[in-house]
Amino acid sequence: MEAIRDNLWGAAGTLLGAVALVMSIFHVTLGPFSVRPSVASVVAEQVFEVKKGIIAGLKGEQPAPQEKRARPVNIDRVLDNTSIGLAFAALLCAFIAGVRRERRWIVGAALLCGGGTLAFHAVLYGIAVVFAILFLLIVIGLLGGLS
Repeated sequence: MEAIRDNLWGAAGTLLGAVALVMSIFHVTLGPFSVRPSVASVVAEQVFEVKKGIIAGLKGEQPAPQEKRARPVNIDRVLDNTSIGLAFAALLCAFIAGVRRERRWIVGAALLCGGGTLAFHAVLYGIAVVFAILFLLIVIGLLGGLS
């Protein structure tokens, strides 16, 4: 217990970083958790709004302004942002622990957990960008080959 009391900032950083890393891995493995509306329902809503606008225009009325609907909370975005925030907090705690000359192993653990979480997110986003570019190139190649 004395080791934790003497290395409070490093222990807090390690705990925050570990929670962030576990939360990120949990979300990637078991997610997504938010239910997305189907394409058909989104298209149907847009067609209905256009239809209402056309009918109002033909009658000479001013189309009613579209009401702003409250968007539901996207739990996937909340989990991503929370884990990234916890990782930055872990890095901040590791920095403070290093300035206070706490033990190196606990400062290193906080840096490893916080930095590992940020690296994990960076790798995931990088892979997503690479696959999006590859998909775009494949679609362009297929469309170019058809003409």
